[in-house]
Parts: sequence; structure tokens; C-alpha cells
Amino acid sequence: MKRNILFVDDEPNILQGLRRMLRPMRDKWDMHFAASGEEALELMTRVSMDAVVSDMRMPGMDGPEFLRRVMRDHPDAVRFALSGYSDKQLVERSIAPTHQYLTKPCDEKKLIQSLEDAMNARAFISNKAVLDKIARIEHLPVLPRAYVRITDELSKGDPSPRAVGEIVAEDVGLTANLLKLVNSAYFGLARPIAAPQQAVIVLGVNVIRSVILSLHVFKSFETSLEQSFSLSKLWAHCMRTASIARGIAKFEGLAKEEADNAYIAALLHDVGKLLLNAQCQSECKDIYAEVRESNRLVAEVEAEVMGLTHAQVGAYLLGLWGLPPAVVNAVARHHAEDPEPGGLCAASVAYFANMLDHDVFIFNTHYARPQFSEERLAGIGGPEVVARWREAVVALGISEEGA
Repeated sequence: MKRNILFVDDEPNILQGLRRMLRPMRDKWDMHFAASGEEALELMTRVSMDAVVSDMRMPGMDGPEFLRRVMRDHPDAVRFALSGYSDKQLVERSIAPTHQYLTKPCDEKKLIQSLEDAMNARAFISNKAVLDKIARIEHLPVLPRAYVRITDELSKGDPSPRAVGEIVAEDVGLTANLLKLVNSAYFGLARPIAAPQQAVIVLGVNVIRSVILSLHVFKSFETSLEQSFSLSKLWAHCMRTASIARGIAKFEGLAKEEADNAYIAALLHDVGKLLLNAQCQSECKDIYAEVRESNRLVAEVEAEVMGLTHAQVGAYLLGLWGLPPAVVNAVARHHAEDPEPGGLCAASVAYFANMLDHDVFIFNTHYARPQFSEERLAGIGGPEVVARWREAVVALGISEEGA
């Protein structure tokens, strides 16, 4: 079944260029074009769109207002903003209703891949009522400005640590929190890091970018959460899990990209818990009450009560944000019993890092301790491999609070 994609721009030459550029996608997409926000909204009353890509600067109804209307009336549609470097004020206004930003001129492969990955993310949410609820969130945590700018820097080629460090350094609060975190026991660095540029050199752009995202997401939910669970304990668990994933990847000699993806997935693997708890509070109260009273697994009770799990919700959010498919898949499968094909990869490292943290640190005695999947163990060479990893984890010296 073809997907419906809507492109909105008031410049006919831009729309014509998109038609030509995306002609190879005609077998997979039904593409629709509108010259204004009003025309696009009228078209959306007749055709259900899977995604919309809107210019920011348009007469009458501009891009931010159009995307806000789409969010309200058509929450299922994935929303992209197409902006130029001079559109900073418009971008600020479009933060709430936009899932991803694309920069003009947009590369054909990047545009296609971004759209496909974001639309694929919707498949993680099988419960339509929950999807509608999450898709309509006005205050969905948005990608932090520094994250967007670093991503843009990465798209230009090989960014310099100095340039990335300077982006971070513009935000004094972010710099302070980032340096505090990278100098904690979660990273176990041999010497202290004194500047963002130095952190980028030592840890790499992708790790720094994911840490910024994690700091931002947890901060976004800090005041909105009614405490179905301890936010500080969840944060510590995610940080420890990421440290363990980093240790496993190093121990096994994984390639840098695979190691980075494992770290990012481990760091963000429970982000779905934050989103569910913020938007489905009554259901989550029931879920965590049952978990504590009956000593059961959170994901198991989530599936019974809501027809989905925090793993699926987290993968959906990260997919909308355009994180690498390997990361999205790893988050979606961090409770899956069946092994990944092809041996050790980001998804299997994230799974075992999460399980090892639950095994080494019992941070809530009212929760059932998950058991290692026999199939997963066989997929990596047996329980003796995990035993070696467990020894390596203990040797890392990470305390329960990570410091």
C-alpha cells in the first residue's frame, strides 16, 4: 500500500523541483503538492496523509501555524519543517508541532530516508487510541536546539570538535550539566574534562549529542511527572546501562558506529516510560501498582493494560526524531526474547546492558527481576559470555548512583 506524502511550499519552482527529484519514489509514495497552508489543509480533509513536509515562510498561513493545525486535526501525520538558515524565528515558533527539521536545499537521499524512517516508527504503536493521544501532545519534548545544530553540523561532513564544542558552550546551563555528567563515574575517564571541546574529542560527537538529548528529555519531564516511579532512579539506571553498554562494546571491540549506537540506545532505552507516564497517568498508576503488589515486570503489565510497552513508545518517539534506525530498533527490542540475527550488535548490547544493570543493581525490591532469555544467551555464545561481561561491569566501579 502506497504512502501519502504532502509537500507544501508557496514557490512553484520548489514544488516542481521536488516532483522531479522524487520521481523514483512513485511506486512507493503517492505525492501531493500544495501552494499554501490553506490548500494543504483542504486537501487533508479528503486524503489521509502519512507525512507532511512544509516550508516555513509562506504568505497568509505560515509553516508553524500550518503544522500546528496538522498536529491538532491530523495527529497521525509525521510533521517535517523545511527551513532555510534565515528562518530562526520561524523555527522557534514551529518547535512544538514539528517532529523533524530539514535544511534547504535538502539532499534527495536524506529527505527520502528521513521520511521513510519516521513513517516506519508509527508501526511500533499498535494501540490507535494511545497513538492519537501521544501524537497530539502539545508539549512533547522537542529536540534541543544544540542537538539540532550539532546534527546539522554532522550533515556537512566531518565536524570539528571545536565547532561542536562551541555550539554546546553557547548554553551555559547545558555546558555545566554536560561537564558535571562527563566527569562523573558514569564515564570513568582517567582525567577531568574542563571544556565542551575537550569532551567532544574524548567521547565523540555522537555520544555528546545523545547525552545532550538525554539531559534534555529528563529535564522536560521533571516538573510534569506525577511520580508513578522515581525519576532520579530511572535516570541513574539509564546512565548505568549506557556505561555498561559502552564497556561491553569496548570489551568486544565493536566498530565505532555500532558502539555509539549501542551507547545511545542504552541511554535512551526507557524514554517511553517518561512519555507514557506523562500522558497516560491513570493507566500508569494502575500499572505500577500492579507491578509492586504482584512483583511483576513493567513491560508485561503495560502490554496487558495498554496493548503496548514503553519500549515501543520510546522507539516511536526516537523514530519521529530521526535517530538512527539501529538505535530505534534497539530501543524497541530491549525486552525482546529472540536474538538479533548476525551476532553482537547495538540491539543485543543494549539488551544485555539493561539486563546486567538489573542484575548488579537491585534498585527497587518491589519489581520483579527480569531473567535472561535463553535464546538471547545462545545468540551471543552462552551464559559464560555474560559472566565475563558481569565481571567487567563490576570492575568499572560504577556505584548505584553512578558516582
